[in-house]
Amino acid sequence: MVAALALLAGGAQAAADAGADDCNPNGNQQQMNACAARDFRAADAELNIRYGDVMKTLSPQMRVALRNDQRAWLKGRDPACKRASKANEGGSIWPLVFSTCLEKSTRKRTAELDRWKGREQ
Repeated sequence: MVAALALLAGGAQAAADAGADDCNPNGNQQQMNACAARDFRAADAELNIRYGDVMKTLSPQMRVALRNDQRAWLKGRDPACKRASKANEGGSIWPLVFSTCLEKSTRKRTAELDRWKGREQ
């Protein structure tokens, strides 16, 4: 049983470690997991760029407010996606479900950042 658990854990880790070069949306589970991880990384990069752009438009007081809001959002994002993917925990599809949740949440947050642009208070 321990060996079986180690094998499953190793497979899940390999799926999580799959690089973007391994991405094939119509491929095996590991390749689909790699695509989901790649898509999340791209969404995260977009979020970071938008966050920086928006911060440049804010007064010092509003920068503090956005920084606090962003930190609160980040603190909740991963736990929310862990809850959303709980049914798949331990399975080979879990990285895909978790990364897809992270991507969607991150893209939504990126769009929400626009409401902060140019705020003075």
